Amino acid sequence: MTGKRRWGWLLGVVAIAAGLSMMAAAFSAAGTKSRTPSNPQAFPKLRAVLDTIDYLDPQQAYTGQSWWAMWDVYETLLTYQHVTGAAGYKLVPGLAQSLPTISKNGKVYHFKLRKGLKYSNGHKVVASDFKWAIKRGFLATGQGVGFYTDIAGAAAYAAHPTPNGNISGIITNNKTGSITIKLATPRGDFLTILALIFAAPVPGGTAPDIQNGTIPATGPYMFKSYDPNHSFVMVRNKYFKPTKYIPRGNPNEVDVSLVGDADTATQMVINGQADYSNAAIPPDRITNAKSKGRLVLRKTANTYYFWMNINEPPFNKLKVRQAVNYAIDRKKMQTLIWGGLGLPTQNVLPPTYPSYRKLNLYPYNLAKAKQLINQAGANGAKVTVWARQVSDSVDSATYYTSVLNSIGLNATLTTLPKSTYYTTIGNKATHAQTGWARWLEDYPHPLDWFDVLLNGNRITDQDNNNYAWYTNKTTNKEIEALKKAPVLTPAVNARWAKVEKQIMQQAPWAPWSNRVFPEFFNKSIPLKCIHVQRLYGIDLARLCK
Repeated sequence: MTGKRRWGWLLGVVAIAAGLSMMAAAFSAAGTKSRTPSNPQAFPKLRAVLDTIDYLDPQQAYTGQSWWAMWDVYETLLTYQHVTGAAGYKLVPGLAQSLPTISKNGKVYHFKLRKGLKYSNGHKVVASDFKWAIKRGFLATGQGVGFYTDIAGAAAYAAHPTPNGNISGIITNNKTGSITIKLATPRGDFLTILALIFAAPVPGGTAPDIQNGTIPATGPYMFKSYDPNHSFVMVRNKYFKPTKYIPRGNPNEVDVSLVGDADTATQMVINGQADYSNAAIPPDRITNAKSKGRLVLRKTANTYYFWMNINEPPFNKLKVRQAVNYAIDRKKMQTLIWGGLGLPTQNVLPPTYPSYRKLNLYPYNLAKAKQLINQAGANGAKVTVWARQVSDSVDSATYYTSVLNSIGLNATLTTLPKSTYYTTIGNKATHAQTGWARWLEDYPHPLDWFDVLLNGNRITDQDNNNYAWYTNKTTNKEIEALKKAPVLTPAVNARWAKVEKQIMQQAPWAPWSNRVFPEFFNKSIPLKCIHVQRLYGIDLARLCK
């Protein structure tokens, strides 16, 4: 997910210590019979501060802040465990009774809804509500509709969506609760796509216009109120029945204030006006915040990188691209750009992924970089570095420009407004040579990285996400083959790791950081009560006091 596609969202996380020892075990879920919170971890109210949200409508929301709340409001057929660590990436049944049966050709998925499901308004959840949710996404031009066009009949429906129209590849039976999904072509990441909030069932006939917080809930919480740009409130859904994987939740109520200024949000926690904030604490306030509250740093599934267009001189030469990778002092950049809140990387994938195998192909070596530029005959070659007009992009691209000049290139920096940056560098006619970019996962699967960003078969002349214009017959073929693998087995993960190494040996990117984000708590929240779910961040359902 780039800024062009949506706001950068803070997902795919795991806690790390900040001079503190993090817990390893989660608390048990609430009892499964009583509708009143009987677990000893329950408490009356959690006061949270977020910087912003986009929507509270499951077919429209596409920020981590929104999904942080909506994960506990709108359940999907499949979901992720409320656990800390790598197990948080494991898909488990949500509204479905079990994981689906999948046909041998990887094109047909069979689900069955759990019995007794109800929305927060007391109405029954039926199988056709899933189909309506997908149709509603197309009717509303929802932000995630592109993920579901591989369902048989979806592309035709998308061309002319009507409430009474049909997506032939979704077959439901409300009497039995069965849902059958047929794909036009196998898609290895389809289970993870079904776990996206976009696919959360909503009552049949729910209007396609944006409905912030008013659609009935299926999860442990429901939205009670929403004051745009100011706040929203979540309360318990009395019709929710906890399962082995989805707890009742500990806070009886969650009051969320939307505060865009990080200093203000941090001070609210320090002053006792809030229990928790996800504000990006300025680096110069980190030490102070640690002394006055509980600071948790979390690794997110993101990669910041410099791309090099392999079709544009001098980056059409492998030795130049390799020289750039050797010349970047990745460790120095973490302090220079993030104040130390980042981890150096040479990988495409973030270290939270099971397919990740740490690469060290290009240890910092400025002398070798200069030598490679000489061997490539690229001394003095003119280079325009592109950056987006946000502070971290400009700061990192300024450093990058100086590095290119230090190894013998003749580089200058050009910055573009946030709104036009990605469309400009993704346009073939721009002939952009090199520049800054980042990627933040849409969902935890290697296809969200390699297929979107580095599969030559996906290159387009406009709105192209493969800014390096990288294509390679070997890696293209393997990416296409891996699309058909419906499960990330150890063998499949090993194949993805091999693809990544092959790509980075060709050096179309110079990855440099996996950014780490601070989460700040009032001291009223014990450290043992702070749990981090790898995909959704701070697990509000498991917070306690």
